[in-house]
Amino acid sequence: MAPILEVCNATKRFPGVLANDRVSFSLDRGEILAFLGENGAGKSTLMNILYGLYAPDEGDITVRGASVAINDPNDAIELGIGMVHQHFQLVPVFTVAENIVMGTEPTRFSFSWRTLGIAGGAAAFLGFVGSVFALDSVGQWLVASAAGGAAAAGIYGLVALLGLLSRSGFRRYFAISAVCSGALFVVLALALGDAGRIPLLVFLALLFAAASFPAIRVLSTALDRGTAARRIRALSAQYGLAVDPDALIESLPVGVQQRVEIIKTLYREAEILILDEPTSVLTPQETEELFQIMRALADQGKSITFISHKLKEVMSIADRIIVLRNGRVAGEAKPAETSEAELAEMMVGREVALAVEKGPAAPREVVLEVTGLTAEDRRHQPALRRVDLFVRAGEVLGVAGVQGNGQTELVEVLTGLRPATSGSVRVLGRDVTNAPPRAITELGVAHVPEDRQRDGLVLPFPIFDNLVLCTYYEPPFAKGPAVQFDQLYDYAERLVGEFDVRTPSIALPAQNLSGGNQQKVIVAREFSRPIKLLIAAQPTRGLDVGSIEYIHRRLIEKRDEGVGVLLVSVELDEIMALSDRIAVMYEGRIVGTVNADNVSREQLGLLMAGAEPQGEKEGMPVG
Repeated sequence: MAPILEVCNATKRFPGVLANDRVSFSLDRGEILAFLGENGAGKSTLMNILYGLYAPDEGDITVRGASVAINDPNDAIELGIGMVHQHFQLVPVFTVAENIVMGTEPTRFSFSWRTLGIAGGAAAFLGFVGSVFALDSVGQWLVASAAGGAAAAGIYGLVALLGLLSRSGFRRYFAISAVCSGALFVVLALALGDAGRIPLLVFLALLFAAASFPAIRVLSTALDRGTAARRIRALSAQYGLAVDPDALIESLPVGVQQRVEIIKTLYREAEILILDEPTSVLTPQETEELFQIMRALADQGKSITFISHKLKEVMSIADRIIVLRNGRVAGEAKPAETSEAELAEMMVGREVALAVEKGPAAPREVVLEVTGLTAEDRRHQPALRRVDLFVRAGEVLGVAGVQGNGQTELVEVLTGLRPATSGSVRVLGRDVTNAPPRAITELGVAHVPEDRQRDGLVLPFPIFDNLVLCTYYEPPFAKGPAVQFDQLYDYAERLVGEFDVRTPSIALPAQNLSGGNQQKVIVAREFSRPIKLLIAAQPTRGLDVGSIEYIHRRLIEKRDEGVGVLLVSVELDEIMALSDRIAVMYEGRIVGTVNADNVSREQLGLLMAGAEPQGEKEGMPVG
């Protein structure tokens, strides 16, 4: 059977960057094809070419055996190609159904039989009341009432007919409505003896036909929410994607939002699905659910191509794996015929240590102490419920838990981005409860935020500015009110090289970097200044295996230098590999703090589900 999709020698150039260099591959029906590669290897660029967001400089694309030109996403959708982006393209205040049908809204005539009934009844009632004063018998009253109802029904029928005509386009609407209304005027003119006014009446009919079209279009294109909801429920049942069409997007967890994105592509009858980093914001449980959905889609004939940095995930779900390096195809393999180590080496071009190497911790004084901390989420619901924890210099405290159990709000309160409603936060012995972010930063606190685009970067600013957001006003980058650009540029060039940020220039706006390289800019900024406490939320999200290895090594180096590290991650493997102690959050509380060397994944899983810990909880330090 011929492939459903073939790409031959796809090449894409940007100023100073060869993003894709003669990339060729094919995708079969019902196949799950994974793309691996470092940040900046060209994976997202290639997927954006397939979806029409970029035009290739060279190369050919064949869909179902026919050569095609994909100039924009509309062309891709017409060809049955759908894409789920790494950053979801959803409107938070809209419902699930409104987001899914956006741009392809099913419509219905906006009047209803209830409206007709009310209008007819009102007209009949008014006719009846009027007849009491104007007519001589009950029979005449009834005739007048029926006439009122008939008039209302006739008006409704006329508007409904015009509405049906309006859906066929202006040309057909104009011709039919002009002929009908013109004929009606001519008949009336002949019946009333006004034959001399027929030309004027015909002109009025033409004017009516032209002027009424916009108003009738509005009347006849109300969103048919019922039809949309029924089709969404049918798709949900068919593919095992449980969503509520009436739920607001902003009220849904990230995993369900991703289901909405997938249903949005299926609603447009996509046969080829492109998933860009589909697990980067999912919990392990949500990831497993996504893989079940992907396999069900493939079993029903859908073809899936997805980008990932996670070797275990690719090995568990992909039918075939293609590795990109520096914009080229570095290799291809099937999971049964390769290993994680081989894939990592293919990605990076060198042997990669997949296990974290670290010695025993040497904890010292307390650098962060949190007591009785409470806070609310953005909906003003309790998010933190009397949280107690501490971090000592020279140790890593990992915070584990299913996403949405208060980890985000905890980090935001600790870094001054969200107010606490009660409790206290002390850094190096100083009370910083509800202190502004700059005051906390100047105490030697580094922050790698969970949402790099919202809290970590000023996206329109160049890379060199983003690398000194915490220190731009201090020497050597500032001398009084003047910026020392030579010092700033030298510093930025050094960090870009040291942290392997893939960019043609330090003057490039941060918004033009891939997600992984944006993360590297944040990590470079926060790790490269004198700090006493490092708060890292999802520090390796969106990074390739080589970069993850590097970040993990730097985290342990910081610990060994005497920095206290608070690590928040939904990656349980990461938490267990890096932490010296692990605190588990459930429904805004710390339900247990355990020694990382003496706990199993099963025990952590029970705590993450809210089970009571066995034995005594660790308490706060004394002194």
